[in-house]
Amino acid sequence: MKKTKKSHVIIVLIVLLLALAIGYAAFSSTLTINGTATGTGTWDVKFKSATLKNAEGETDSSHGTATISGSNSETITATINLAYPGDGVILEAVVVNNGNTPAKLVDNLRIDGPESADVEVIQSSAGPTADEELPAGGTCTAQFAIKWKADSTATDLGEQTFTITYEYEQNTEEVVLNPTHTDA
Repeated sequence: MKKTKKSHVIIVLIVLLLALAIGYAAFSSTLTINGTATGTGTWDVKFKSATLKNAEGETDSSHGTATISGSNSETITATINLAYPGDGVILEAVVVNNGNTPAKLVDNLRIDGPESADVEVIQSSAGPTADEELPAGGTCTAQFAIKWKADSTATDLGEQTFTITYEYEQNTEEVVLNPTHTDA
């Protein structure tokens, strides 16, 4: 008799367990979230203009030319004609950020050359500095003096080359997200 009572209890427990499982299944749901994330950032930092100017700040074509080239307007080629020791010209470069991603100058721009001790290239103190931000839609102007040194004894400079390098990178901050849960 004890055995039958035990088996009845086991059967009742199994039936209750099945009832609980069926009840749980009847009152449960699966929710699914489907989504698509897209990035719409654009990077478009380039030279907008390049001009040669005299000491008074007026456009000066008598000292040569400055033209923008490259597939993304990333290069200025300046052909500068200096006539005598002490002669010079200002190269003005305007950088524009046509993209929607803010940029910053990675490091101070770098000036390489010229090859002669008779010529100097000097950045204006008002030019961009390291870590300076160029916001989306913003512009930045830099000026450089290219000068035949006044104390030079050279009578002919020949061709002198120099390179001015800007390096920009995106200037964005990572968004910190802290998802929360709210009970209704």
